[in-house]
Amino acid sequence: MAFKAPRGTHDIFSVSALAMSEVEKIAKEIFKRHGFEELRTPIFEDAGLFLRSIGEATDIVSKEMYVFEDKKGRKLALRPEGTAGIVRSFIENRFDLSIPAGKFFYSGEMFRYERPQAGRYRQFNQMGAEYFGNSSPSADAEIMVLASDILSAVGIKDISININSLGCPKCRPLFREALVKYFSSIKDLCVDCQTRLEKNPLRLLDCKIDSDKFTNVPRMTDYLCDGCKTDFNSVQNLLKAAKINFIIDDKLVRGLDYYNRTVFEIRSGALGSQDALAGGGRYDNLVKELGGQDTPAVGFAFGAERVMLAAEKSGFFEKLKERKKVFVAIADQELFEAAFAFSIELARSGKNIAVSGPINGKSLTSQLKFADKIKAAQTIVFAKTEFEKGKIIIKDMLQKTQKEIPLSGFEDL
Repeated sequence: MAFKAPRGTHDIFSVSALAMSEVEKIAKEIFKRHGFEELRTPIFEDAGLFLRSIGEATDIVSKEMYVFEDKKGRKLALRPEGTAGIVRSFIENRFDLSIPAGKFFYSGEMFRYERPQAGRYRQFNQMGAEYFGNSSPSADAEIMVLASDILSAVGIKDISININSLGCPKCRPLFREALVKYFSSIKDLCVDCQTRLEKNPLRLLDCKIDSDKFTNVPRMTDYLCDGCKTDFNSVQNLLKAAKINFIIDDKLVRGLDYYNRTVFEIRSGALGSQDALAGGGRYDNLVKELGGQDTPAVGFAFGAERVMLAAEKSGFFEKLKERKKVFVAIADQELFEAAFAFSIELARSGKNIAVSGPINGKSLTSQLKFADKIKAAQTIVFAKTEFEKGKIIIKDMLQKTQKEIPLSGFEDL
């Protein structure tokens, strides 16, 4: 029986693995520059955590979560996003009491049962950052700058930041009432929108099926209270000060229930219609709702596969250089131990190379063929006559040339 990777999953190898590592390296460096510390959480959590934080009426909870029971009947879920687990950890480890302004970043696999498409998988890699304890609009602006800088650093061009305000518990009910009135007048809403109209009217603004029917939709910005207006205006002014271009998008709501006030998405024309690369926003009530202290927070996340797809189109992959492959071969079997010791020493030398060999029991011809198959740039040959003189042979596998160097001549590799 031939096994294949499950639908919606994929193997990452060769230059893609190299690119994934580089994206993670760049993101982590930028996170650390802004004072964010790494926090790693379990790959599965109590399913109730996501139900309470993300919201029962969201597509993630109602359609996309991988939920299972363990041997003791506890209902668990593979994490569909990163924020809920970070908030749970923030509360459980009492960071809400000990850290006045906590800044954390994370990376790892997430799981959602959705239709696979370009850059979207059922198991995918996500990175993100969460900023706790700062209610100032400067925290929102910093998070957006952070996200924008990471995408720019991997070469993605044509970036636009779409922002909106979802208001607060004081002004959002008025907007919700206006939406219910507006959408109730529209006939033939899709099945999902009919459900959303009852449970979460804001989510109708994110509908991909009926969106062409929605004209002159009420705007949240028209219903913002004075505090939310001041906050949203401050975010815009800070983005301008940081020289970050943005667009106010009245239909931007994001897919999670915990957001309030400013939300945002970063998009790029590199992916065509599937253009969202990163997104996030403020969630000032979530820590308290999950049992912690009253703690304001803001964060964002991006899917690494989608970012890599956009980065590849901008030429990011072409700039990546794989380690030069060097193969160690033996012309005489009695030199195997010496060649093996040399191979280990070379691997420990700190040079930007990948060392393979030696292989015992194979002819030199077979070893050279193997070196070609693994695309070695150089093959180091241990031959008896040269070895007795304290030398080794270096064969350039591309130019088909060779030379002798001293046995300790690492600088020539």
